[in-house]
Amino acid sequence: MQIVLDIPETLAEKLRALPNPQQFVIDVLAQSLDGGLNSDQWWVLLEDIESVAVDTGITDLAAHHDHYLGAI
Repeated sequence: MQIVLDIPETLAEKLRALPNPQQFVIDVLAQSLDGGLNSDQWWVLLEDIESVAVDTGITDLAAHHDHYLGAI
């Protein structure tokens, strides 16, 4: 599975300069999100994310998530 993030090029350059950018992103998730997951648990979740994915039929959810959240 591949996760694609659309980030500014300046940030992308800084991430590419890190020795292990994937682990850095996982560490940031583990430290900043209030999910109670440690780094290993984040890896397991992200590696198996497709097993819990739901097809909503909404094709523009990522681009217009604020619109759909407001409708809840």
